Amino acid sequence: MRKLSSFVLIFLFFILEIIAMENRPYHHLPDGTFRNPEGSPERDSNVKWSYKIFNEERKKVKIQIPEDHVVPRTKVLENLKNNQNSDYVAWIGHATFLIKLGDTTIITDPVFSKNTGPLIFGPKRYIPPAINLDEIPPVNLFLLTHNHYDHQDMSTIRNFPYKKSKVILPLKLGKYFRNYQDVNELDWYQEIQVNKDIKVTLISLFTLIS
Repeated sequence: MRKLSSFVLIFLFFILEIIAMENRPYHHLPDGTFRNPEGSPERDSNVKWSYKIFNEERKKVKIQIPEDHVVPRTKVLENLKNNQNSDYVAWIGHATFLIKLGDTTIITDPVFSKNTGPLIFGPKRYIPPAINLDEIPPVNLFLLTHNHYDHQDMSTIRNFPYKKSKVILPLKLGKYFRNYQDVNELDWYQEIQVNKDIKVTLISLFTLIS
């Protein structure tokens, strides 16, 4: 009788697991990890990556920054002040943008560190951010697209001056925002209504604001 009960329990567990797998979105795997959505390009198994070759090729690249490429920091601060009552998009560097829509100021993937990597390691940026972290205007909405070092900058996250802002990010990244008050993890294609004028939709690695 005991063997029969064990068999029934195992059978029920197996059936429930099958049902759970059928109801699970395609990009969710049973072990809790993720895969790309159906129809995504597949990585070529013949491509071999070598840090040695990468480093050799990197040294061959000569980066020359034109003098007029960088807007003086004082000019950036002046522009932000002059447009504080207008809608604008301000590029701070790499994927970091300040976007003002009505009464909402958004920052995307803020990276203000000198390098992208753990601690002091990782590639250094060629150009400093347009302004310093402590000079950004008050932010209402913090958008993080993914957790690569050049997008999820832990030093910036720890020292971010507006921790009361609403944070929207992909699944399993909320643990890095423990000192923030309003952290929202979204799955692919999920939406969140920020206010009457702004809705955010998470689309793969990119965030759509509408």
